[in-house]
Amino acid sequence: MQHPPITLRYFDARGRAQFLRYYFKARKVSFTDERVPVGDEFAAWRPLRDDRARTGPFHKLPVLHWGDRLLAETLMIAAFVHEASGDGGSLNDDDNLRHGMLTSSLCLDMMNPIAILLWLEINYAGADVAAVARRTLDRLKGHCQALEQSFVDWRWLDKLRNRRIMLADCLLWEELDVARVVFGPHWSLAATPTLARFYDDFPGRQICEAVLAERPCPVTARPNEAEGIAKIQQSLGG
Repeated sequence: MQHPPITLRYFDARGRAQFLRYYFKARKVSFTDERVPVGDEFAAWRPLRDDRARTGPFHKLPVLHWGDRLLAETLMIAAFVHEASGDGGSLNDDDNLRHGMLTSSLCLDMMNPIAILLWLEINYAGADVAAVARRTLDRLKGHCQALEQSFVDWRWLDKLRNRRIMLADCLLWEELDVARVVFGPHWSLAATPTLARFYDDFPGRQICEAVLAERPCPVTARPNEAEGIAKIQQSLGG
């Protein structure tokens, strides 16, 4: 499928855009991966923020330039790319709904809580990191149990073997991997064997890992994130 010129603009972090990077690479879609540096107290971001032609109607990232169109907001970008790439037309109505529901749930129930935890000390001075870390980890484990049952009911792995890689697949692998990075030895997929098989055997895994190796970057743009992750893991007893 032919695409217009594509530019994905986001911080030099995984955050809300990494799964899009994986997807374009996996599908061999040419795009410009424009990354805004996050060091020097966001010096590169401050003059850019008010340029609506580059940061969209809400002065936020990510934004996607798809030809002459500018799209903002992660879920809207994902929905647009799903349709514009022809993926929506290749699925039946039920599976289209499942892909959309999974994308929304991963953003709201995995991506956002992990980001809040990572930024906790900066955004909420004096917050109890240990308590929030435990609660976040428990919530993510519970959510993965729900994902496990849904994947069995939806026959996700069987269908994945007979279709191309899609955005929801890339987002799921990314969030499972981010949880592994953030929670370290406290994170396990042993209780969710279907998710474990997906994470280990995802056809796009090598591509995802190659993107990570080529452009190493933090999970979020939080200053001193590595130290924050170490504190989270230590607070959980590791």
